[in-house]
Amino acid sequence: MRCPRLTLLALLPALALGQNATNSSSGAAYVAGLLGALQSLNLTMLEAAAVSLSNTTAGASLLAALPVGNKTVFAPNDAAFSAVPSNVSSNLAELGDILMYHFVSGAFNASSFATSPNHTIMRTFLNDTALVQLEANKSQVLVAESVNGTVMLLNQPQNVTVLQSATYENLVIHVIDSVLSIPPAITDLTSANISELLSAAESTNLADPVIASHGLTIFAPTDMALEGALSALGAAATNLTLIQAVLGNHIINGTTLYSTSLLSGANFTSASGEPLMTIANASGLYVMSANSTAMVVQSDILIENGVVHLIDGVLLNPMSNPSAAESAYSMATGAAATQTAMETGAVGATGAAAGASPSTSGSSGGSGSSGAMGLTAGVWSVAVAAAGALLGAMLLL
Repeated sequence: MRCPRLTLLALLPALALGQNATNSSSGAAYVAGLLGALQSLNLTMLEAAAVSLSNTTAGASLLAALPVGNKTVFAPNDAAFSAVPSNVSSNLAELGDILMYHFVSGAFNASSFATSPNHTIMRTFLNDTALVQLEANKSQVLVAESVNGTVMLLNQPQNVTVLQSATYENLVIHVIDSVLSIPPAITDLTSANISELLSAAESTNLADPVIASHGLTIFAPTDMALEGALSALGAAATNLTLIQAVLGNHIINGTTLYSTSLLSGANFTSASGEPLMTIANASGLYVMSANSTAMVVQSDILIENGVVHLIDGVLLNPMSNPSAAESAYSMATGAAATQTAMETGAVGATGAAAGASPSTSGSSGGSGSSGAMGLTAGVWSVAVAAAGALLGAMLLL
């Protein structure tokens, strides 16, 4: 099905809002040319979706923003669109959110993407607060890598591949073979091998605060790693205060740190108020808390309110510092609030997770009334006397 370009021009009154006649005419001409570019790539279903969405406030706003600055779109081909359920494709609000997730700020050519296992993180136009709860109302991101010269988009139910690329004026168009799925809540992250962690968080009353947090980074032990640690702890594994502190030392609250921000020698503060350090070398990326170190075996697993990095061991640090946690959280949320402009390129340094960098500081811990996580200091704190007797046993694991 081909969609006449004049149809779209008749559906774009919003392009004229806040613009003079010259700019409105220019914007309409841009969109008409864009539809021609989509037709030339045989993206007829994406073209039809753009026509439909142009009559919505969000769709018209996106189309009006496209001519300004460099942009990139990951454009599903017709075969990909045909696999979308009809109840989704006919729901303009849902379809609009999905398409917003396919547009990113900045020009990302085929040569722009980091070579696997490094990642390129891109800020999309998806910022519907019903689907995205990142710090400072930031929009959601996409993660990509280049494998043997082929660009792959990650965090999807199936591999999503860039089939061909083209350029229309300021817009890079990458044709992909699947419609992208929006990152889920952490409780719906069924494929990440972290069910034991979620169960432990539920049993220690940390699940709800984690779900409610706006911006967080989780270093999540695999199910096998956590099962082994809990088994070795024996009776100590029933000490909820201790387990709360250990789990809190796997979380950075108030900021979302993708792999491109986890530079070698970078220092952060956990939600339990303890120092966390990332170390990168030729063998991979590691995270260290106290005397425990674990390797990141899968990075940049996206969730609606942050990111999960899968690690191969448990960071067995039962200590906490509530005041340090509160201070770091306040610094993180304050810094995020001042970052009002969307990134116009890759988030962080592309591929930097495998390289060395000077130390950075200041990320987050649980806080009280000022924190989106809604945690009091007592939730994260450890009764040192109770934990002391167990510390020696834990450090031997």
